[in-house]
Amino acid sequence: MPQVNRPDAARRRFTARLLTGLVLALAAILATAFPTAAPATDSNADPADASRIPPFTASFEATAMASTLNASMSLNHEDLRTRMAMDAHVTGFLRVLGRFELSRESLLNTNGSGLHLISSRSHQVTPREERKVETRLDHEEQQAIGHIDSERFTLDVPEGTLDFLGSLYMMMQQLETGELGVTGDTVRIRTLERDRLREYEFRRDGEETVDSGIGSLDTVRVVRRSDNGDVELAAWFAPDLNHIPVRFDYEAGGRVFELELTALEWHEPIIDLTEDPNP
Repeated sequence: MPQVNRPDAARRRFTARLLTGLVLALAAILATAFPTAAPATDSNADPADASRIPPFTASFEATAMASTLNASMSLNHEDLRTRMAMDAHVTGFLRVLGRFELSRESLLNTNGSGLHLISSRSHQVTPREERKVETRLDHEEQQAIGHIDSERFTLDVPEGTLDFLGSLYMMMQQLETGELGVTGDTVRIRTLERDRLREYEFRRDGEETVDSGIGSLDTVRVVRRSDNGDVELAAWFAPDLNHIPVRFDYEAGGRVFELELTALEWHEPIIDLTEDPNP
């Protein structure tokens, strides 16, 4: 009978931890929040539409250890509400260790007073554990009420608290309106992560040209650092694409994983109403 060489237990544990970090890379870089104010572009404009990002679906990939992390991010508007979702999974060699999957969904309310988190859901699967988190926000009581698997929790949350997908949308809005408009601009940020709050410093770090799956793009580079962490996480946003993110970097164990945009689909046509249809 032919012999099958298998990695020893210590190596399997190491690779499982490494891929878990890779699957969570997107979540780590998105774990930010911004102030909720977003001014209208003119006196007649609906404040909720002042920095409204067009609906889209974007695909990303990262490669490590003969495996690929595939991630998909989508944005849709439902009247005054905005729904963002993200799904990620690993394919390739390390899939033999088990499932590596992450899905998240956020429902947000967009109105004249800003952006507010209504509910948040996540489901994480690794070879070592499976975890589901569901949370809703009571804005009158300023509380988050949720479950981590079967365990219920409540948490006092200040006004303006978002989860990481809501924070990403607010980040895109801030860049779109120019509120984070100058290199060196920083802002203190707060985000809800499961049953705890975390704060970060978020800094506009300059402009770069990035090669992506849809071509070369001019981007704005933004970095994030937590008070109790030494690692800076970076993301690149394309002004020509309404500041949709086109690359994420994540460092773990001395490695840098790059999640790069491979495809982008707009859900509705972008029409320039000022253009003469009959030139």
